[in-house]
Amino acid sequence: MVVKSLSLRLGYFAGLLLAVAMIALFVGPFWWPGESSSWAAFIRATLVLALLCAVPGARKQSFRFTPLAGTVLVLIGYLILNSLFADDSLRSFRRLLLIIVFILGVGLIKSDGPFDWKKILQLSVVIVAGFAAFSMLNLAARGTFLLGYRQMSLSGSGVTDVADFGNTIVAGMHYGLFLLAGLWLMLRSRQRSEFAIWFVCCGLIALYIFFTFARTAWVATIVGGFVLMCLMTTGKVRRNILLASAAIAIIILLLGFRELLYEVQVRGITNRDEVWHTVFERLSGQWWFGVGAGGALGEVVLRSGQVVRNTHGLYFEVLYQFGIVGVALLLATMAHSAFCLLRARMTCEISRLWLALLCSIAVVMMVELHTFVGSPSLVWEWLWLPIAGALSISREAKRAAA
Repeated sequence: MVVKSLSLRLGYFAGLLLAVAMIALFVGPFWWPGESSSWAAFIRATLVLALLCAVPGARKQSFRFTPLAGTVLVLIGYLILNSLFADDSLRSFRRLLLIIVFILGVGLIKSDGPFDWKKILQLSVVIVAGFAAFSMLNLAARGTFLLGYRQMSLSGSGVTDVADFGNTIVAGMHYGLFLLAGLWLMLRSRQRSEFAIWFVCCGLIALYIFFTFARTAWVATIVGGFVLMCLMTTGKVRRNILLASAAIAIIILLLGFRELLYEVQVRGITNRDEVWHTVFERLSGQWWFGVGAGGALGEVVLRSGQVVRNTHGLYFEVLYQFGIVGVALLLATMAHSAFCLLRARMTCEISRLWLALLCSIAVVMMVELHTFVGSPSLVWEWLWLPIAGALSISREAKRAAA
């Protein structure tokens, strides 16, 4: 009896620690009382401690093997094997172990527990919407919030180390995650007051994202929002959303046609093709397995004179470091995860959000993000999180069917 009581208390504490770790992962980039290294260390320590507390209450069902688990294991196994042969002092190997801990931690968050995803996301969305509102109001008060097209590329709040990303794409992608989470909360609302709260939060975050002028974040939120609309609306509601979206699109075409032409004809892919060409050149002779985990691309000097040091596309980084085999295994894992999430859409509400994130990042990874195997980052939030969520959902589905 005492052992059972202790196990329940440890399980409750593990759930609390996991919730804290996830909120720290989500909100930490906006503000953290210390250096970024202390933020990553806090997440690592909290995840490990949570898993240790969860061990006494673990049951055989917690380790139920599923086909998706096999797909993920093959991917992770290949990445680990590749990292062991890489010349990076096992740094990638250690980071992969941490990603495994993260995936296990995500799987322990219950859909009906005291610290479920709904509560974690509700708190995170409100906080992030507050940062968006503060950032825009503070810049407006300083007279630096400019409304003209690309007169201002929003990436901070005007206060050092507070929602200060220093890069519009990074800012847009951080906020974009919570715009989709807010949309998920809004579309599942059953009360008008609740709907209104999430509508306001989404409006604030969307306004911030627009003024980043980060096309990557725009595309990510549009793709994810479309997926959520398809999965979470029907009949009259879906029709009204489609009509409103069409009206907004027409207004944008009419009022912003010149700006759209500028984005397509002038900015284009902003010299990314030069970077990708360099990736192919430097990969010559190592196509199948890549140059090794953690392999640096080195400096790439563009025709414009700009110097870049990453592949400007996560697929290209995976290809460069892990080869064709790595890309194939990653795509297989993403596709299998998406299939499991789509299949669970009617029985598990959170699966819809994970699928929206996965579809968004599948597009974004063509032109952005880097550090596939790394410490807590955007890749964790947009890629590893929905894959881990899919893995957990597939395990729960198999247990329910048993």
